[in-house]
Amino acid sequence: MKGQSIFLFLFSLLLPWSSVFSQFPGDNSRNNGSKPTLDGFAEVSWEASYGQVRDKFLSLAANPQSDEKIEVVHEDKEKSLLVRRNGIFYLYRFYSTPKLVLDSRPKDKNQPRPEKETSPDEDEHLEPGKLFSVGVSFRYLPGKEVQSKLENKYGKPKKETFDDKKIGGAVIWELTDERQAPPAGGFIVQWKEAYKKQPFTRRVDYFSSKVKAQIEKEYKEFFSAEEIKTLRDLIP
Repeated sequence: MKGQSIFLFLFSLLLPWSSVFSQFPGDNSRNNGSKPTLDGFAEVSWEASYGQVRDKFLSLAANPQSDEKIEVVHEDKEKSLLVRRNGIFYLYRFYSTPKLVLDSRPKDKNQPRPEKETSPDEDEHLEPGKLFSVGVSFRYLPGKEVQSKLENKYGKPKKETFDDKKIGGAVIWELTDERQAPPAGGFIVQWKEAYKKQPFTRRVDYFSSKVKAQIEKEYKEFFSAEEIKTLRDLIP
């Protein structure tokens, strides 16, 4: 099932880091008692719809008064949008709750969910995709320089991991407001890899903490959804 494979891919993208962040709870104080949070990427907020983000970049690309070079390179409706902006690639990723999970939940008789017919080739989702991650890709840059720029804006990272050669790995920032549940904000992963025997970076990923928590919760629901749905059909 295509819908299932997409859902598993999204969760696999987040799963390796969920255990890391659980070891480093948010610290709501830095310098003068506050720290930056990550409420979105650049001018786009987390949970913005696919349509909103797409329309924004199509409008910017068509604006004759803009000095920026913007192109929508590829789009996968409600799932991803690849934008090239001034020579840098930005992959906007979107998430929506799988239909199987929605169908397994108790129905609200006062607010019935509208039915939507889907063809066998379509992913089984009812809700519009909402922004949960942005991946930034660029030419190789010295890893220390990229990390320094991120630290200047977001402070010291929460965690840094290394490969066996102590060159590649990942640097992780947690930028959340723990007073909310699930926590607002997000986290950043800077990837380092060996290039000419030195740590270089060509990719940085930004994630929404709130949607990450939603994906983790619905991942657990997903694997029991079919059984729940079957029981409901057997015992109306």
